Amino acid sequence: MWWFVRGLVVVVRWGLTSSRVAFSATLLIHVLSTTCAIWQEDAQPHSYVILADYEVKRFYGNKSHFDYFKLLERDGESLLVGARNIVYNISLHNLTENKPLEWYSMDAHVNLCQLKGKFEDDCQNYIRVLLKHDNGLFICGTNAYKPMCRNYQYEDDEYKFKKDLPGQGSCPYDPNHNSTAIYADGELYVATVADFSANDALIYREPLRTAQFDPNYLNVPNFVSSLTVGDFVFFFFRETAIEYINCGKTVYSRVARVCKRDQGGPNKFRSHWTSFLKARLNCSVGGEFPFYFNEIQSTSEVVEGVYGGKKAQLVYGVFTTPLNSISGSAVCAFRLQDILGTFDGAFKEQEGMNFNWLPVVPNRVPEPRPGQCVNDSRTLPDVPLNFIKSHTLMDQAVPAFWGHPIAIKTSLKSRFTQIAVDPQVKTPDGKTYDVLFIGTNSGKVLKAINAESPSIDKTVNTVIIEEIQVFAKNVTITNLKVYRSVDPETGLEEGQLIVVSDNEILSIKLQRCYTNRITSCSECVALKDPYCAWDEKNQKCTSAGSPKWSAGQSFLQNVALGYHARCPDGECAFNTPQRSPHQNPGRPGRRNDLMGNTIPTSLAETDHKGPVFGASRDSEHIYTAETLALAVGTSIVASLLLGFITGYFFRQRCQSDEVDTSYGGDPYLEQQRRSMPRMSHEASAPPLMNHSDAFLPPSSNNKTINLVLNVNPKNGKNANSSADNKPVQKVKKIYL
Repeated sequence: MWWFVRGLVVVVRWGLTSSRVAFSATLLIHVLSTTCAIWQEDAQPHSYVILADYEVKRFYGNKSHFDYFKLLERDGESLLVGARNIVYNISLHNLTENKPLEWYSMDAHVNLCQLKGKFEDDCQNYIRVLLKHDNGLFICGTNAYKPMCRNYQYEDDEYKFKKDLPGQGSCPYDPNHNSTAIYADGELYVATVADFSANDALIYREPLRTAQFDPNYLNVPNFVSSLTVGDFVFFFFRETAIEYINCGKTVYSRVARVCKRDQGGPNKFRSHWTSFLKARLNCSVGGEFPFYFNEIQSTSEVVEGVYGGKKAQLVYGVFTTPLNSISGSAVCAFRLQDILGTFDGAFKEQEGMNFNWLPVVPNRVPEPRPGQCVNDSRTLPDVPLNFIKSHTLMDQAVPAFWGHPIAIKTSLKSRFTQIAVDPQVKTPDGKTYDVLFIGTNSGKVLKAINAESPSIDKTVNTVIIEEIQVFAKNVTITNLKVYRSVDPETGLEEGQLIVVSDNEILSIKLQRCYTNRITSCSECVALKDPYCAWDEKNQKCTSAGSPKWSAGQSFLQNVALGYHARCPDGECAFNTPQRSPHQNPGRPGRRNDLMGNTIPTSLAETDHKGPVFGASRDSEHIYTAETLALAVGTSIVASLLLGFITGYFFRQRCQSDEVDTSYGGDPYLEQQRRSMPRMSHEASAPPLMNHSDAFLPPSSNNKTINLVLNVNPKNGKNANSSADNKPVQKVKKIYL
């Protein structure tokens, strides 16, 4: 709301006269309308969901303290969860706990940690690396600020401990530090910090690492995720932008890559990457001056699909603005082909300390081209190795796939934190959509799609299908995963969304198609939910999990338009306010949730901008940005006019007994007037210098005071003063 404060300050400063009041009000209204025009209102969800207890499966872990759940790894029909001093093994079907893996720090390590000034909660073993490999399990923990790793082997239907390994370089010391790890071709790749003070950030694969304390490689990074595609391993992180350092300090989002076949270089390069390169990720709202969402928070897995009739591999990411700026979040998608193309482009360099960062001309790039995969990197000459050591940054940023964020949220109360994608969900008309599940720091999950993704042109039509309140409003979602498993009771494949916070894990269905609220064809189609379609035979809204979905039966859905001509009930009820037929009219103050259960009205309306399924919409008022700007501007103008009129009459009343003089209100002259001695006699003669009257304050007894100053005729200065800038202490008065 910085623009509102600035507008208000302008009005207060300039609103001192009646002529400036109108101008100030006009200016403020212009600021409000301009800001609202730039920041369009967020796409409103089609439904607000408050889940019933039986719709949610929950897992709490250790209820005596926070487990700080963070990592998830699927193991068949079970889910491995990294937590505090333990790796939980829970069933995907109902989140019941199986035999866990406990790992507590030794007392000696805990005591030493506390001697270093850390709190007891910090001196625990927080699992920060959790990876399956071959027939085993590899985990690493902070181990009371002395990182350790362990190998487990799966034998006799359980994981059995094999050996301990040093964890320095593989796991952070502080549980709050972000890190990421991945297995690729049987080798471990880790991005973390390698020292107690968290100054030595690195990307590591034994025995190779990034150069130590070199900002050209990593400059105070926060690692987010990693993935492997083809010959490369990619790392996503945010860091202080070295190319912006001459203009200030800012954070940029990055993607870095290393080659799997990299074996280090000869001589002094034998323990360093020869293929490390990084580039900026551009997630912004376009325009003459683009607005950037610079800080990446989370990414999805690689999604393969058809977009605009062409196959592509995408990675979705969550981006935010800095905490001390306009609060905004966005979701952008990046094509792997564009990422690889950026790494094949121009390098970026700074010739001197005070020079700008500019692209390197092609004829200055040595051969073989630095950063490429080669058969044996140990045979590379020194020239390309020395070049890449100072040219790790690419000139061009990776563009967003659709050229625009898929989802944007501007809110002082909520930010995006996590993302999970259910790829290529097929609708009855044969089109496919990526369904995005976006976690926030306000305990909500948004389900969204780009309704134009199957079209040929690269356009974005954001549809927020649902806003689901899964946790309390002050709870941050720390992880999201979409899993599909076979229900042992029905034998059908079902999808579920695993939502993780610091102290709770829950599982919910991916869709809520058949509810008491969805009673007509138009309502079902208007959801624009790829999971849902209207079953003409059974006259109900059904989900994609139905065994009849592809059995030739007639289902109606149109995600792009939200309207189907064969729906007999015309336009959707979501477009016009109406009262739900399932609302309980006999119990005021309560509404129905998705399944027809009553919930308190206050809960349904809290922090909601749109309708809750099953709730009445008669009492809801949604104000546009223009209405808000007009209301605020009108109230400010009225307040200023009232204040001006009151102040004007008050000032006139207070000055009614004073002498009418243009300097009567000056506090400095008033002080001079009061400090002058009273005259013992009246002077009726005219003053010697008539023009001096204008500089004398009025006397309380209306007597004229005449002064004679000794002035040098040559330079016109006071002869009694040796310096013009010295304060006048006494003035000799001569009365005539």
